[in-house]
Amino acid sequence: MSNQIIIGIGGNINSEDGTHPVKICNKAICSLQQYSIKVKKQSKWYNSEAIPKSDQPNFFNCVVIAKTKLNENDVLETLHKIEEKFGRTRDKINDPRSIDLDLIDYSNKVCKNNKLIIPHPRAHLRKFVMGPLAEINPDWMHPILKVNVLDILKKLDKQKLEEASI
Repeated sequence: MSNQIIIGIGGNINSEDGTHPVKICNKAICSLQQYSIKVKKQSKWYNSEAIPKSDQPNFFNCVVIAKTKLNENDVLETLHKIEEKFGRTRDKINDPRSIDLDLIDYSNKVCKNNKLIIPHPRAHLRKFVMGPLAEINPDWMHPILKVNVLDILKKLDKQKLEEASI
């Protein structure tokens, strides 16, 4: 059985070799296939401020919808492997990063264990997730809140989100 997953993708600094975060993230998106995650839709790239607000560079963000036969814990482990492959380090929380892959939703499942919480516990508070998601899946309903992505997005109108010019 194939499960639909939603992945939030972003980055705000170049890699050590100077590669732009969008290029890094696009390579990571392409590599999902080799891990049995088949991308079905990808949003445009957006530009947003760091949350919490800081003097960090703005983030580039997008969302993808994919299909996989992997279970939710294996998906999370795979996303972490891909982040590491593309240079992600996890030194401090909210540090600038060249790549960030977040599992936002797994087949509308609700799950909380010591490694994983789905849906992502802060996705509904982040315009940089809800905006791109609304673009490619305007019918998505938050599995806990039972609220449509478009209604969630209306409540985030104070957060800045612009289509990235890349």
